[in-house]
Amino acid sequence: MFLPNLSWNWTALGTALVAVCFCIGSHAAFGDLHPVTVVKVENQPSYQVERLFAGRVVGSQRADIGFEFAGKVVRLNVENGQSVRRGDILAELDTTSLLIEQKELQASKEEVTARLEQIGRDLQRYRSLSEKGYVSQGQLDQLESEQRATRAQINQIDEKLRGVAVRLDKARLIAIFGGEIANVSIEEGVIVKAGQSVMQLVETGQIEAIFGVPGELGRELVLGQSLPVYSKLGQWQAQVLAVSENLDWRTQTRSVRVALPEGIPHVDGETIQLLVPAFRQQKGFWVSQSALLGDVRGTWAVYQVTDQGEHTRIVKRSVRPIYHHDGLVFVSSELKTGDRIVAAGTHRLAPGQAVKVKAAGDPTAAVHSGPAAESANAQ
Repeated sequence: MFLPNLSWNWTALGTALVAVCFCIGSHAAFGDLHPVTVVKVENQPSYQVERLFAGRVVGSQRADIGFEFAGKVVRLNVENGQSVRRGDILAELDTTSLLIEQKELQASKEEVTARLEQIGRDLQRYRSLSEKGYVSQGQLDQLESEQRATRAQINQIDEKLRGVAVRLDKARLIAIFGGEIANVSIEEGVIVKAGQSVMQLVETGQIEAIFGVPGELGRELVLGQSLPVYSKLGQWQAQVLAVSENLDWRTQTRSVRVALPEGIPHVDGETIQLLVPAFRQQKGFWVSQSALLGDVRGTWAVYQVTDQGEHTRIVKRSVRPIYHHDGLVFVSSELKTGDRIVAAGTHRLAPGQAVKVKAAGDPTAAVHSGPAAESANAQ
């Protein structure tokens, strides 16, 4: 009697366990589906990239300055980094010999002027005597000729005096505009040649920056266009001032000059970066980087959410990443506009798995606010 009762008890227990497992499985299949966030695909005919180019800050005016005449530097009034105003005297040459020459010419002029005055008086007397017949016409003509020669001599001395005055004025190196001194290459006591560059004057009021931009991209820029510039100190908006028509044959780039805003904490020669948008014709759509999952042989895929009967399941679809920026990836695929894909958490899913849609999002809602990975070297 004992053994049959034991067999019946084990059979009943097994039946109960199967029923419990079925209930648990059914509950997991219908009540505990994995929740996923989905986004809708929106195909686009093109995508925008943001290319970063390094350039250098320059003053709106930069001049290599020097003396127009050779001479010895007797006074240097500035040093590198010093701010100056328009009309300030930057350096001076020795003018001792010029001052001596000036005095000699002035003395000669006084002497010749006195002789001219005497000739004038003699000429007046000769004319009076000529009327009375005491002086021949030849003597009168000779005196008038001497008067003309003396006047010409005075004019010649005046021209020499003006030349000395110009050289005295040019012996002082004057700031032609307000700015900052750079690259001073002289000291007091040295001899400089005529036209030799002795320092640079860089305007500091309005500063600019110069960049080298590829030919096709540079052609799309418009004068007055506002573009962002970056440095480790911050971000500002610059305005396009000029785009060169010719390409640099070495770099195949166009020179782009932009005006930087007032008060920007940069000085001449520093590096700064320009962000230039560019559109590329390629069909595809934007997805969040978290929506991608690795596929076979180094390829990529996304999970498409499909309705299959009573259940919502995921299907793996291959995609080809084209461009990555700021957490978003532009991909090409056979997916159509309106198709739903899983936005995140793909590593916890498997193809064919039944899921529960939690919410919908927009893969392109992120704002492009930083520079892209594409960059160019400083010019």
